Parts: sequence; structure tokens; C-alpha cells
Amino acid sequence: MLSLLGYVLLAILLGMLLAYLTRTTAIKRTRSFGWQPDILDAREDKFNMHLSLLTSTHVVGGNEIEVLFNGDETFPSIWKALESAKHVICVHVFEVNPGQVADKLLRILSERSQAGVKVLVLLDAIGAGQMPKSYRQRLTAAGAKVAIYRPFRLKEAYKFQQRMHMRALVIDGRIGFTGGFGIADRWLGNGRDQGQWRDTNVRIAGPVVMQLQAAFSTNWSEATGDLLIGDAITPFAVMPPASEPKAAGIMACSPSLGSTNAERFFFLSVTSARERIYIASAYFVPTRDMRWLLMNAVDRGVDVRILTPGHNNNQPLVWHAGRAIYGRLIDAGVRIYAYQPGMMHAKTFVADTCWATVGTFNIDNRSMKLNDEVALIIRDESTAQYLEQRFIDDLAYAKELDHQDLLPQSRLDWIKIRGARLLTPIL
Repeated sequence: MLSLLGYVLLAILLGMLLAYLTRTTAIKRTRSFGWQPDILDAREDKFNMHLSLLTSTHVVGGNEIEVLFNGDETFPSIWKALESAKHVICVHVFEVNPGQVADKLLRILSERSQAGVKVLVLLDAIGAGQMPKSYRQRLTAAGAKVAIYRPFRLKEAYKFQQRMHMRALVIDGRIGFTGGFGIADRWLGNGRDQGQWRDTNVRIAGPVVMQLQAAFSTNWSEATGDLLIGDAITPFAVMPPASEPKAAGIMACSPSLGSTNAERFFFLSVTSARERIYIASAYFVPTRDMRWLLMNAVDRGVDVRILTPGHNNNQPLVWHAGRAIYGRLIDAGVRIYAYQPGMMHAKTFVADTCWATVGTFNIDNRSMKLNDEVALIIRDESTAQYLEQRFIDDLAYAKELDHQDLLPQSRLDWIKIRGARLLTPIL
């Protein structure tokens, strides 16, 4: 039996573990120091410098950027790029489920591997948990190297909930894809019909792809012990300046005990917006300080709109938690829309029609603090305008939420809302 001191020490250790597992964003506000009273403007070139210094995101020009909506546009582009691979394919996707999409990926990767292309596949232990072992065995038999990211090990149990939520495909270090897509059949279709997931992805070509490759290599090194280098995955010798067309940079986000790139980016970008902020987030559960930041943006005249799933969210706890916190945002003038046809899984951010992001992180504590995430930061006005227009198009398929939509429908529903709010640090 433990002594009283033993129980006290055990309680302290358990409390420390709980605090670690439920830690939330560290940043509470932005504060400007300088000769000019105005805060940073997202439309100015100085924004790029702050972005680089605070989030380690290096914006480079001379890229090709193609926004892809839903499976109808995304998968044909992915298959074409994979089939053209000559040297190395890196696959780094959180969710892989059995079905025709996974079968097609397996077939192409097997063919390219047998043709002499090096194929590296990194699967998250949770995200790909439904994939049968035979899938990995067939890939391995074809010559691909498959690694599992953060399987449960007792000595590493403390980081088991910190998942690799990234989506990244990189071909020869020259072509890359990221966004919200997964290798699963629910991403098939146009995103407008029931059962089809609405998502936004991006195909990139050019020097910025090497940054996406570096994000893959970082996680690959943890899973396998191998740090990847070489011209086959970093083929560009020059990084064009951000002043050149189609400028973009990859922001890689990793868990931290302090502030993370994701939360520094969020506070910087919201503070710097002057006219409009349009956010699509599959799981919109901002922390208290993030909510205050959005409300302050409205106070200074910024049009803040959020597109998120409603009751059709594939994670019901997120919807219930949102119902507990959306009311004050709505009162402050933040406009929140619930996408109606099905699950809205996109993760995009457009500010002042001058820059935008397409990536994997949501506006919740899990993305900001606990997961490995990635986003393409786009400093290109035409791309930002296109994403903004598509955001507006999506609102035609969404319902703007009001207080009536947030009310509990029963005593049990009330319990779900209150209970889900307590779980927001891990949602």
C-alpha cells in the first residue's frame, strides 16, 4: 500500500500529466511597439518579414499554384502527378481508409516502385488505423518503404495524442499537394451532395515544394531515424524572392510547450487584417483569447465570416462545444455559417484579398497546440481573390447561425453542450 506521501506524489504526477495533455494556446494578445501607432497591415510587404520571423515561413516566388476543390478536381490531378514521378514519391497523409481511392493509390505507388521510383509512405498510427495490414504488406512487397508515425509505446505514451495531421504528397521535390483531403472514398465527388465531403486542396510546383518536402522529412526522421537529403528531393538551387509572381511558403506546425507557429500565425494574421477575414474551418472551437481576437477585429471594422459544419459535423462533440461559445461571437458581429449539404472539411483563410492559406490546421486547440500541421501561405492576389469568391459561393449552401440554432433541444442536449465545452482543450 502507498503511504500518504506516495498518494500525494501520485496525485501531483497525474495532475502534471493532465495539465500537459490539456495545455492550451499561450498567446493572449498582440502588442505593437514602434513609432507609428497603427498595427501591421496585411497588405504591406512588411507583413512578409513578420511572418518569416514569427512562424519560420519563408515566402518565395516563381511557383505554380492551382487550387483544387473536392475530389472531382483533386484526385485526377494527384494521380497524374504520381504517374509522372521519376525519382522519389513521398506520401504523408493523415487519413487512409479502405476503398477505391486507397486501391488506386496502392496501384499507382506499386507501379512506380516497380519502375525504380523510390516510394516513401508515412502513415499515422491513428489516422490510418482502419487500413488493414495487407495494404502495407502489398506496398512493401512492391518495393515501397512504409513507416508508422507514433504508434503507441509505453515510453512515448506522453505524446500519443499529438498526431501527424498533415496531408502532403511530394513528387521528385518539384510537385506537391496539400489541403484537407484524405485517402478515403468520402472525399470523392463535388462536395455538394449528401455524403460527399467539401474540401479545398492545392497543387504546387516550383521551389516552394522543397519546403513541403522538408515537412515530410522532419516527420519521416522521427518515425524511421533517417534524415532525408539529396538533389532528388531538393532539386532547386535558387529560391526566388517573394516579389516574383505566385509567391508562397509552407508553414509547418509542431506541438510545443510554449507558443506554436500556428497560433503565432493566427494572432499575426487576424491583427493585420483591415477589411475582410474569411475562414473555413472544419472544427471551429477557438480558445477564449482567439475569440477575443476575432471580436476585436470586428470592432475595428473588419468583416469576419466563418464557414464550418453544423450538426452534420463528423465529430459531434465539436458541434456541441461550438454551440457553447458561438453566441458571444455572434453578438459581437462575427458571422458564422453552417454548411448544409454535408461535412465541410476545408481549412482555408483569406485576408483582405491579398493573401490566403490552404492547409490542414483548424481553428481549435488541437490544431494550434497538439498536432503536426502544415499550410501553404499564398501571397498572390489572384489566388486570394479566387479563394475568396469560392468562399462566397459556399455561403449559398450554408445557413447563417443565430442564437436559436444554438439552443439545447432537451436536457440531454444541454448536458452534451456543457460537457463538450469542458473538453475543448483536446478537441
